[in-house]
Amino acid sequence: MNELSHPAAFLVSLGRLIEVSAATEPAADLKGQATTELMAALKMLLRQNTFSTFAFREGEVEYEGELLSELRSWEWSLRLPEGGVERLEVTPGTTQEDLEGFVEEVVARLFLRGDGASAREVHGQVGIQFGELDIAEDDSGGFCDAAPLAFDLAAEAEAVEWLSGEVAEHGVVPAREASTVVDLLSVAMHSEHDVVVPLVQLKNVDQYTTSHSINVACLSMALAEHLRYCSADVRAIGEAALLHDVGKTKIPLEVLNKKGKLTPSEWKLIQQHTVEGARILLASGTEMELAATVAYEHHLSFNGEGYPELTFKRQTHEVSRLIQVCDIYDALRTRRPFRPPWPAVRAIKFLEEKSGDHVDPQYVSPFLQMIEDWEPRQVELETDEDEAAA
Repeated sequence: MNELSHPAAFLVSLGRLIEVSAATEPAADLKGQATTELMAALKMLLRQNTFSTFAFREGEVEYEGELLSELRSWEWSLRLPEGGVERLEVTPGTTQEDLEGFVEEVVARLFLRGDGASAREVHGQVGIQFGELDIAEDDSGGFCDAAPLAFDLAAEAEAVEWLSGEVAEHGVVPAREASTVVDLLSVAMHSEHDVVVPLVQLKNVDQYTTSHSINVACLSMALAEHLRYCSADVRAIGEAALLHDVGKTKIPLEVLNKKGKLTPSEWKLIQQHTVEGARILLASGTEMELAATVAYEHHLSFNGEGYPELTFKRQTHEVSRLIQVCDIYDALRTRRPFRPPWPAVRAIKFLEEKSGDHVDPQYVSPFLQMIEDWEPRQVELETDEDEAAA
């Protein structure tokens, strides 16, 4: 028999782990071996394709829109849809825990349904998503997937808040976890047929830094793609954007969220977040150098004004200038402790007026074109405080 392709080998290993886990009393050694094989297959799959999407319909398996002929008679191509798994997406953030959780959910859906049981809810899980296909006939007479995967941006908000907690406690950014969050935001942007910019609007204004970090990362990656940057640069820009305000972990919340006018000393403290952010990121490893540059420069204007004050004025890094446009737009469009959000029209007009002076015109024009073309969607996430008050 010919050796299976990496996508087919991954699914076969996945089916084997499901089968072993579904046994009345799963043998620990068999389950461990199946898990090890699945993780090895996952590694090979992601090495070939960073974001892998499978669809299961009528006993056939599709990988990235093409039939996998090797799995024409694969038993799980029929059984997975019975459990509501008609589409499966695997991302770089997928961990062993994610895969084991997914397998537990499949086993619960297929074998424990009579008990009304579900092993765990994984729709918001970080590395792997699944869902049903809404099949609709397209203009060519073929079929398209009209239903996106379930994707819960609340998980990303929680991950960003966890990152902030780690920075506050240890003084460094967990680089791998930050990279994973960026990968997941990229998945959210590409989980529809057309690229979208999923913007978060958290109801609790105390979470402004969290939602702002996510939004600036999404907007910056979208703009980089709009400008046809290569995928590696898009991710690097997304990571720098996600971490641009990391220095705010050093500022007391009562200052960050103050509703009234800041005192001169409080304003000076706020300004210090750029320097603190650069220090934190430089201490987090050499892979954070671009993010450190952006953290230091994102409040320096195109004309050389802003903060921190430079001894010798110079032009800021191009990525700092790109992210600055996205940073300003989201800051204006988001509700703050001291003011309501600006309407899109007003924020756009502000950027147009500041183009060439405060912000780099080479990024303002394509950004505004992108906003006009893509019409970003807003996702409002409820906090525990909101739910308790309901």
